[in-house]
Amino acid sequence: MEAPASSDVPGWRSELIGRLQRAKRYPDAARAHDDQGIATVTFTIDRGGHVLSVNLVRGSGSQSLDEEAVALVHRADPLPAVPAELAGNTLTLTLPVTFSLR
Repeated sequence: MEAPASSDVPGWRSELIGRLQRAKRYPDAARAHDDQGIATVTFTIDRGGHVLSVNLVRGSGSQSLDEEAVALVHRADPLPAVPAELAGNTLTLTLPVTFSLR
């Protein structure tokens, strides 16, 4: 498989976000309590897109939403392979995960 051209980096980011969004589920317990919020996770992937670690860095105020924010990254594994233009053997990203019932 060829490495993406540098013009593909924005496309890779969109694909990455899309994969994470498709893996997201709204926990039943949070839905039952009308819990909403934004949990922020930091995760590290290898060049092939395999998840090496995930950590919650800012909670949403709901334990079930926070747990889901971490779980969805694992569920989405493997993520799209890292483009050649992004240096290093691993890539660490920090992303907000929004949970909204509206």
